[in-house]
Amino acid sequence: MHTRQTIRHQESERGSVTTEFAVALPAVVLVLLLVVSVALAGAARVALEDAARAAARELARGASAETAQQTVVSTAGADAEVHITQQGAYTHVRLTQPVSILGLVETGAEHTAEAQVRTEHAGGMP
Repeated sequence: MHTRQTIRHQESERGSVTTEFAVALPAVVLVLLLVVSVALAGAARVALEDAARAAARELARGASAETAQQTVVSTAGADAEVHITQQGAYTHVRLTQPVSILGLVETGAEHTAEAQVRTEHAGGMP
C-alpha cells in the first residue's frame, strides 16, 4: 500500500531522469568526439609513415621527385609537406603534416615521418 508520503516523494522526482540525461549527454558526446579524434590522428600518422616509405621506394627505383610528391599526395593527402635530400648513395624523405582535431581544427602540432633508402639510379633527385 502506498502512503501519502511515498506518493509525494515519487511526484517530486518526476522528470529527474530527463534532467540527468540532459546534463550527462554533452559530456558523453565530448568523450566520443575525443576518442574519434584520437583514432583519426592515429590513422593520419600511419598514412604519413606509409607515404614516406612509398615516396622513398619510388626515388630508390629512379623515379623523379615529382612522382614521389604525387605518391605522397595520393597516400597522405595534399597537406603533407615533402623534403627530399640526397646524402651520398642514400636518399632521405622527410614528411610533415599538421595535426587536426576531427579534420576541422588545427592544433599547431605536426606529424613527422622519415624514410631513407639507397638510391639505385641517379636520375631521381630534384
